[in-house]
Amino acid sequence: MELTELKLFLKIDGTDLDTNLAGYQLAAEKYLLNAGIVKDYDDALYKIVITIIVGTFIENPSLIVAGNVSANSLGMTVNSLITQLSLSQVVL
Repeated sequence: MELTELKLFLKIDGTDLDTNLAGYQLAAEKYLLNAGIVKDYDDALYKIVITIIVGTFIENPSLIVAGNVSANSLGMTVNSLITQLSLSQVVL
């Protein structure tokens, strides 16, 4: 996902947060990878989950700094979306 697309979704103008956004995006991708979700920006649901997680990190950067990102801190909506992603990526 390009930074411009992420910023558009999050309604962020300017370049002040670009470095943070790029780092948060990498952290979100790693979080999903650790949850067993394969990186797939062709999947609209994957992109939505990434943007929601990045938005959560922007609103509460202490989640990253304290290193206590957990399922509870991201909320029920994100957890449900992660479940949907994991089920959609299961190879039968």
